[in-house]
This record gives sequence, structure tokens and C-alpha cells, in this order.
Amino acid sequence: MLISKVPEIDQSMSIADIRDDIAARALNMLELVRATMLEPYPRKHPPTFTAANIAAMCGFDKQRMKYLTTKHNLPIGTQTGAGRAKVFSLEEALTWIKATTNRTQRTEGVRGRVVAFANFKGGVAKTSTSVSVAQRLTLFGRKVLLIDADPQGSATQLCGYAPDAEITDADTLLPLIYGDEADLRYAVRETYWKNLDLIPACNALQDSEYAIPSHILGDTRFEFWNIIKYGLDPLLEEYDMVVIDTPPALSYLTTNVLMAADAIIMPLPPEALDFASSTQFWQMFSEVAGRLPRAENKRYDFVNIFMTKVRPFDASKGVQGWIRKAYGDRVFPLHVPDSKVQHAALGALSTIYDQKRLDVDTDGETRMTGEQYERLKAPLDALSEFIDDQFSRVWSKQLEVET
Repeated sequence: MLISKVPEIDQSMSIADIRDDIAARALNMLELVRATMLEPYPRKHPPTFTAANIAAMCGFDKQRMKYLTTKHNLPIGTQTGAGRAKVFSLEEALTWIKATTNRTQRTEGVRGRVVAFANFKGGVAKTSTSVSVAQRLTLFGRKVLLIDADPQGSATQLCGYAPDAEITDADTLLPLIYGDEADLRYAVRETYWKNLDLIPACNALQDSEYAIPSHILGDTRFEFWNIIKYGLDPLLEEYDMVVIDTPPALSYLTTNVLMAADAIIMPLPPEALDFASSTQFWQMFSEVAGRLPRAENKRYDFVNIFMTKVRPFDASKGVQGWIRKAYGDRVFPLHVPDSKVQHAALGALSTIYDQKRLDVDTDGETRMTGEQYERLKAPLDALSEFIDDQFSRVWSKQLEVET
């Protein structure tokens, strides 16, 4: 029996081939996708809200809106058509929230707080969780800064900017890391989402993993772990809260972020390998941080595990049990389910807060139901409220000490 010989195909590639072929083609395709999904510029638009949405966020009955509109001279919304309900812009919604909130407010002289989202592994919903939380915190009336410390720039992408097409190394954390800038004000830019500013990232940010060791070689007393902390401190008078998305590695960048943070959230899918990796993360971080001068004085407001991509399978439930036994009451009680809706939203370069209840096609035919929408949004709402409550308590304690 004769076997025909398969023609040999040269599969080898040089670094230049990767740059000119794979990278260039992939980037071109991404630009086509962005052009289709996100045009015209500006590429992303904030959501709108109904009167019922605003009443729920502000914590009062919808029937009071007419009275409060007159009393506080608040926005009345826009009629979108005969017989249709009024809608409110994000800016109008934030005006309502600011006028009616009973949440603790940060006062002058009390600095903003920093929460880092960190995990060794990629694909754990770290970026989508951090961006979603940043958006939701603004809906508590907070002014929020989101820092993308991941060279992949996924958080930057979700905020409406193309990392390598629109963001240069000078727009990222790099000038601070190089020592060319004293603080991070130079890198802050507005986003399409009111009260949410961004320090973006792009692939060039990976150079920090070479730049930081070079500082150490030049000066053995250089505090390589405090670069971001020192650069961020002056901005904490301007922002209530700072949310930082970290690289999926315990790198120099991640170490810097964790040492600058007041709190840590680890998004963690209940999968055996993810759980094993999480245990290594905490062990390695504690060992690295333990060798840093004055690290024993570092205290976090809270450290929590937030389960993501939770599937209703027996194996997943078993690992959920491991996670709860390992981390105890540090495991947040609610979790984000694995969902086609979430994948569809991210495929459209959006978070759940960018979407309306029926905005997302999950398989080309079906649409997201209100139940699906709320099931995804509820744990993120709760996590954001937890973070806001914890930081509010810190502000209150600081005020008590000062008075």
C-alpha cells in the first residue's frame, strides 16, 4: 500500500517574521474589529438610565422623583418619543446620586484609597472585574482613577482606547518608572465614562521589568517597590478611589502595585489549577514583601477572594469548597457565574455596566434577559458596595483620630 507523502511546509519563524506577519496581521484585524464595533469616534458611549434605575441607585421610591426634582433642581431626563419613558444620561444620573446620597464623603485632607486586583494567572476575569468595579464606584458618587498596569492593555481597551495604536510608552507608567516624571499626573486621561479617569497601558510597559532592575544596579538603596506608590500619592488628594489592574504575574510591576495598594482583591475561578496557583501567589508575595525594608509595617484595609467564572458543575462545587476552607471569611459571599452573556459583552469590548438588559446577542439569535443581566450584575454591585463601605469606614476612623 502506497502512502502519499505530505508535502513538507517550513513552519519556522524568526522574531522578525513574528513581528511582521503574526503581530502585524493580528493588529490589523483588531483595528478592523474596532472600526466595526466602535465607530464613530469617540468609540464608546456611556449608558443611559431610566427613572427606575436612578431611584434604585439613590435608594428612594420612584414616586419621590418629581418632588426631589423640584426641591434640588435636579435633571428631568429626556423624552425619547411619544409615550416613551424619559432617559437620563450618565452625567445626569451622577448629579442625582451626588445630590441624594447618604454615603460617607471623603473630606479635605483625607486621602483616597487604592484597591488592586491581582492574580498570577490570566483568564480569571481580573480585568473585566476591575473595570466593572471602577465604573460601579462612580455610581456611588465617587471620583475614580483606573490604572492599567498590565502591558496587554486590556483595561485600556475596555475604556475605549486601542493600546498600541493610540497609546505610546510616554502615556503609561513608564516615564515614572524611568525616573523622568515625579508623579503620575502626566498620564491621566479622561474616559467616555464620567468621573472615571484612566492611566493607560500598552505593550511597551513590559520594559519596566528591565528598567527597574537597572535602577537597582545603579543604586542598591533604590526603593524599587515604591515607585508607583510615590508617583500615585500626590493624586490621592484628587481621587476618592483608585482601582489598579495588574499583570498576570508576580513581577516588579505587580509588586509595586501591591505595595501601593490599601486593599487586594483576587478574582479566582473555582478550578483546581487556578486554586493551586492562588496559593503560590500568596506565598511568593509574602516572601518577596517580607524581604523589603519596613514591610512589616504594611497593613491592608482588606484582602478578599472573589470567585469568577463559576460553573454549575460538581467538580466546580468541589473546588469552591477548597477555596472556602482555604480562605475562610475572606471569600466574598457572592460570585460571578460563567456566562455567554459575559463573553458576548467582552467580545463587544464592553462590561456589564456598558450594556442594557437586551443589548447583547449571546449566540446570534437569543438576547440577554433581565434575569441574566441581574445575575451577572448583582455580585459586581455587591463587591463594589463592599469596597466602598470598607473605604468609607477608613475615612470615618481617620476623621475621628483627627478630631
